[in-house]
Amino acid sequence: MSMDDPIEVLGVATDAGEEEIRRRYLELVRQFPPDRDPERFARIRHAYDQLRDPVARLQQKLFSVRSNETLDPVIRDVKSRLRSARIPTQTLLSLAGQG
Repeated sequence: MSMDDPIEVLGVATDAGEEEIRRRYLELVRQFPPDRDPERFARIRHAYDQLRDPVARLQQKLFSVRSNETLDPVIRDVKSRLRSARIPTQTLLSLAGQG
């Protein structure tokens, strides 16, 4: 699987909510069904799987900061998502390489 940016593959904003991501995924699946374009469908499915998993989404958010962005909005967003995701502390520490 290639290292495509899931945000770009689905064509959603970086701050897109779960419902927007799901809606866009369904639109793309209708447009590129697996029997007509299996490679593109696989990229779309992989991107959707990454963005709907809270831990993977946070990792993507942290590591996909573009050079013209500052880290402050990303950090605020990640902190907000961490508060609402209720991810166990041990999981967060292991993701940070300290667990």
